[in-house]
Amino acid sequence: MSQPKISIRGVTKTFSVRDANLGRPSQFTAVSDIDIDVRAGEFLTLVGPSGCGKSTLLDLIAGLTKPASGTILLDGEPITGPGLDRGIVFQQYALFPWRTARGNIEFGLEAKGVGRKERRARAAEFLDLVGLSGFADRYPHELSGGMRQRVAIARSLAFDPEVLLMDEPFAALDAQTRESLQEELLSIWQRTGKTVVFITHGIDEAVYLGQRVAIMTSRPGRIKEIVDIDFETREGDLRADAKFGEFRHHIWTALRDEVAAAQAHEREAVGSVG
Repeated sequence: MSQPKISIRGVTKTFSVRDANLGRPSQFTAVSDIDIDVRAGEFLTLVGPSGCGKSTLLDLIAGLTKPASGTILLDGEPITGPGLDRGIVFQQYALFPWRTARGNIEFGLEAKGVGRKERRARAAEFLDLVGLSGFADRYPHELSGGMRQRVAIARSLAFDPEVLLMDEPFAALDAQTRESLQEELLSIWQRTGKTVVFITHGIDEAVYLGQRVAIMTSRPGRIKEIVDIDFETREGDLRADAKFGEFRHHIWTALRDEVAAAQAHEREAVGSVG
């Protein structure tokens, strides 16, 4: 069996927070004892209730924060910090407003020391990949939300990361734009063969995009179950496939108790503040 692209073993992440009742810092556990492998070239989606630590787990893989315990390996080597081998796309577009679409895409290439001529060619290539060839000289405020997110995806892909980490990148978009970008992202993934870890609140989105769906528990987040999304074919309208509904029902059944537990945590938190 080949080595996983990403291997997460026994990972726990805690934060120090101020306890309003005790009047002193206390430990808050965001994720606990996470075990999961991501295969090279896989599209893995993560779902879970609000506050379960999905974004924390993505930050750990990105190297933006370090676990309190456990290990995270990329190609068998420990992740010790951020790196150009991982590209990140956030929910908010995080584009530089003073740079054009082309300029935003070239940013990561500049960090890698790529020459101006090659930067321009690579930016053109990836603008074309996300369907924005005619918008290279537009600034972010001149683009729609969907276009901005396309630029953000192109920027993350342009410096050729091995892994693409995506934190609810389509959550702020309208339904039609979201479905359009889901299709675009699947097409890009199929063409590039990148390893993708994608966080979402939407079960439909998780099933549509993922080869596997990892379901997380309520806080502290753990991996409750991993579901293989094994459609016979990914051609045509997957949402109309009978198996789509079966996968959706299975995942929602697994999530229902976790969502209820998360809501109970929120009520307790509000009560303690009050």
